[in-house]
Amino acid sequence: MILTIFLVLFALVCVGLVFFVLLQVPRQAGLSASMASGGSLLGGRGVEGGLVRLTSVAGGLFMLLAFLIGFVSR
Repeated sequence: MILTIFLVLFALVCVGLVFFVLLQVPRQAGLSASMASGGSLLGGRGVEGGLVRLTSVAGGLFMLLAFLIGFVSR
């Protein structure tokens, strides 16, 4: 029963993670342009900052659920 709940949550988190990654705008500039721009690496990015945060949370949930599924299935 609990394994089924974890598997359903895992599938939803996987779909959400793919969705959030595909929504992000690719960075075409590369490392040298970001170093030369003089901007802050942790500066406010508006919506993009929120997408990065959501992607990080979804990635953390992905890892936690993968661990729990492996632990419960033994």
